[in-house]
Amino acid sequence: MNTPRLAVLRAATAMTTLALCGIAQVASAQDALDLDAITVTANRGEATDLTRTGSSVAVITQEDLKNSGTTRLADYLTTLPGLSLSGNGGLGTSTNLRIRGADGRYIGVYIDGIDVNDPASTQVSFDFGSLTTQGISRIEILKGAQSALYGADAIAGVVNITTNQATKPGLSQGYAAEYGSYNTAKLAYNLSYLGARGSFAATLSHVRTDGFSVADENDGNTEADGHEATRLSFSGDYELTETVTIGGAAFWATAETEVDEYSGGPTDGLIPDDMSDRDQVGLRAFARIDAGAIRHEFSAQYYQIDRRFSGTKKGVPYSDPSKGQRWSLAYQGQTELSVATLTFGADATREAFRNTGDDGRNDIFGLWAQSDWHLGDQLEMVTVLRHDDHSTFGGKTTGRVSLGWLPQPDLTLRAAIGTGFRAPSPYELYSSTYGNPDLSPETSTSYELGVEKRLGESRLNATLFRTEITDLIAYDRTTSAYDQTTGTSWMQGVELSAETPLTERIGLTAAYTWTDSQEAGTGKRLARVPLHDIALGLTAEVTPDLTSALTLRHVAGVTEKTGDMPDYTTVDLSLRYALSTQTEVYLRVENLFDEEYQTSLGYGTSDRAAYFGVRSNF
Repeated sequence: MNTPRLAVLRAATAMTTLALCGIAQVASAQDALDLDAITVTANRGEATDLTRTGSSVAVITQEDLKNSGTTRLADYLTTLPGLSLSGNGGLGTSTNLRIRGADGRYIGVYIDGIDVNDPASTQVSFDFGSLTTQGISRIEILKGAQSALYGADAIAGVVNITTNQATKPGLSQGYAAEYGSYNTAKLAYNLSYLGARGSFAATLSHVRTDGFSVADENDGNTEADGHEATRLSFSGDYELTETVTIGGAAFWATAETEVDEYSGGPTDGLIPDDMSDRDQVGLRAFARIDAGAIRHEFSAQYYQIDRRFSGTKKGVPYSDPSKGQRWSLAYQGQTELSVATLTFGADATREAFRNTGDDGRNDIFGLWAQSDWHLGDQLEMVTVLRHDDHSTFGGKTTGRVSLGWLPQPDLTLRAAIGTGFRAPSPYELYSSTYGNPDLSPETSTSYELGVEKRLGESRLNATLFRTEITDLIAYDRTTSAYDQTTGTSWMQGVELSAETPLTERIGLTAAYTWTDSQEAGTGKRLARVPLHDIALGLTAEVTPDLTSALTLRHVAGVTEKTGDMPDYTTVDLSLRYALSTQTEVYLRVENLFDEEYQTSLGYGTSDRAAYFGVRSNF
């Protein structure tokens, strides 16, 4: 492992040097950086200049997603510093996103304001396996402890996804179609309207593929495992009066995925395949009242997921259905003080799960307040305090302080510290087979220090981070139940990233993350967390109508409970050609050099694959 790791470090050094050289070359030729980029996630709805916030925030636009050509959203997210994934096969299979080494149970995921973490999963989290980039207009990723602002479970961060929105007056439409390897086909249609007093947007998408073997074909598993999914989303708002706006969002999604059996590892097993079926519904309604000194928002939301695993287990047919539900009511108020913006709120949430022979629920009521202190033109400090009352564990108080300082117009220094907690999921508590009613909440403390340097249109970022989790909950194979790990587990590391135009037509992005970790009790590094993670991207305007994008990703130092995983490098290529101002065609090649690799032990990944598509807006 020494030689590959040395190569990784050399590659990281070369990457950073290249980025710095690019910045130096263009700094003198570029005008001041456009600072209009904002975040609404970092400070819970208050638009904040990204250069002033003390939080680590990544903003992804629809154009970013188009340039990449990526189908599955999680694959794009791994090109960002601090984000990695592990998956159990191709499109539709279980996919776990990590932020700074912490897995999905520590990440809050929202789609149009709807909390979509699965209440029926073993540890409440969102499965990114079926979510494609189609129909997404914007993503904000907030890294670091966010429990004080977004409630329990947001120990590692928040992923806030916004679907297509109306952007120009009148009626607009769009479509996309794609076909490629593994007999994969995608179709999508979107419709939006923007009027004087209201707007709406809707997107319908469908994808199907014959896929490849979930159990790695290089281990002798040759039977393909397919996937088919349909998704419909809607959002809109309407101004009832000059001071009152109502609106909402909704989505429906259904998916069927073939999966392989597991017997000491994934295997083709018996034919026909095991099946994983899931149906999801999400609803949210809100009313905003902007009158007087305080702006108010009242909202209600509902989320339901029905999952069913079926097939054969040790030669015996089985069917394992489960249902997860979440109901939430929330209030948020905001007012301007002389030196600060005060935002405050309350929320009540019920999470419930039910499967064969088991059921359970948790209720949480929370109160929170945030002060965004405007300490002159150069200093911004945000303090957050939250108290949650859990139906099983009683009261828990969390807090966060972040500081953003601009000693110079082109330099931002950041610092943040936050605490959090994760209550055991209903499944961890109430499952008759694997549950443990004696579990206690996990608690956490997170720290980060960062710097951002801007030179012309170039940016260079560096962040040090550490997260400590006490009383981590994990599955104990000796007792066949979930149990508490005594002591403190931790994840720490450094993120480096750069973006710069190398010429008027060529742009470079680069990211490197080093993450060390240790699990309490065993002293071992956490499974499936890369020690080194490198992403390098080049975009080029070949002609006024033709653009290309190349993405390289190198992952090294991943461990499983049974030992080390091989390092790997993948390269993706995409080309976009504009037929008109409204229509373009594109070609995407994934895994250009046909790398054989795994992100989870025993599970397959795509060979070289090519896809051709067309999309248009009118």
